[in-house]
Amino acid sequence: MTTAPAATYRLSIKETLRCHLISRDPLIVISYGAPLGAPMQLGPFLADRKAYFLMGNWWSLLDERLLAQTKAFYAMMTATYPLHRYIFLTNAPEENAALHRYGLPHYFCHHNAFLDERLFHPVPGVAKTMDAVYTARLSRFKRHILARRIPSWGLVYYFLPGPREPQEAYLRSLTRAMPGMVPCNQDRRTRLYRFLPAKEINRVYNAARVGLCLSEAEGGNYATTEYLLAGLPVVSTPSEGGRDVFLDPDISRIVPPSAAAVAEAAAALIARKIPPREIRLRALVRIREMRQDFIRLVASIHEQEGCADTFADRFDTVFTHKMFTAYGSPEDFLSRHGLLPGRKRKSA
Repeated sequence: MTTAPAATYRLSIKETLRCHLISRDPLIVISYGAPLGAPMQLGPFLADRKAYFLMGNWWSLLDERLLAQTKAFYAMMTATYPLHRYIFLTNAPEENAALHRYGLPHYFCHHNAFLDERLFHPVPGVAKTMDAVYTARLSRFKRHILARRIPSWGLVYYFLPGPREPQEAYLRSLTRAMPGMVPCNQDRRTRLYRFLPAKEINRVYNAARVGLCLSEAEGGNYATTEYLLAGLPVVSTPSEGGRDVFLDPDISRIVPPSAAAVAEAAAALIARKIPPREIRLRALVRIREMRQDFIRLVASIHEQEGCADTFADRFDTVFTHKMFTAYGSPEDFLSRHGLLPGRKRKSA
């Protein structure tokens, strides 16, 4: 069983709060990050209120160590806050079986269903200057080296918190090993790193012919569906964590983790010249199916609480990209939504 890289997850209340208010009555919050991280941060402020926490994840819930830790914290949280309810959102059907085995409540709802499809889309007229693109942080588990036989490909990356030098050294080693790799975040004039907003990432996607997903295990992997929405077919290696849920076999290839297999699959997909709009449409169908499943989950909570269910009608007003916003503190989130004790609540 593959284990998450160190510091990929921590059951901690110190990390950045990433959550979103779904409903005020009943109170429903969706969160992402460390399992139970947001409920741990918000719990003390909401201890006297019934609240539902829908907890998404960014790492494979098939990791036995993560599951054992999560079960322990779940037991602690349910004992500490008896008015709170917790539902773990899974990215792969097999994760449901694992959570069931540990006695953890779960619901299949892939986090890629919450990508804003307006951010990633085909752009007519953009020249295809690269055979492939890979959006991946500078960590070895991403297995960038498997792209070494692709003649030209772009790397969209970001730096993890902490010392940059080891990450920069890794990037330099990749550049030496693969002259055909283009570090897309490097300013062409200064060679310095620059953060790419979604609009620029989408343009990079449109300059490529294929999207790459090369890790052995992680989570649902946003990039997989970003590629598809931008009209790119996808080459993936076998993986756990759920990214294959969006990989329609007509517009993707899942191949053994070898550089030769990855390059051969990329060339085959390029040769097919699949219309970008067809690829995007298939992704949109899958996204909308999963959003309907999410709406049904929220509706079931309303029904349990005896509340009128209007969530399906107002989903578009609640929706936000990835279904979370980063907050500096629990107080920031609670204050913004009028949930701090003594504060007047805003209308839902």
